[in-house]
Amino acid sequence: MPEIHEEIIGEVYRSYQEAPHSRAKTEALYEGVKSILSKLNRYTHDPEKYREKSAIAISELESRLNRFYYNDNEFVERILYEAKAYIIEISSQ
Repeated sequence: MPEIHEEIIGEVYRSYQEAPHSRAKTEALYEGVKSILSKLNRYTHDPEKYREKSAIAISELESRLNRFYYNDNEFVERILYEAKAYIIEISSQ
């Protein structure tokens, strides 16, 4: 199971907050999602297992975001969107 570490989410949040404009915020989120979901790459050879692990990772990420970043809805929505987009991007490769 891919583990979602709060430290990485904290670094992503910090980069997101420090970004000067929306394009930089999007880039910070995309790079952060790549770090957060980096362990998913090991399952790309098995599509069924990849779908299963991706669903678990999104659920775990959403849970942690809602627990610690509930006050910043924009960040939570945007990072979940980027995470789902990244999962689709990897699965199509």
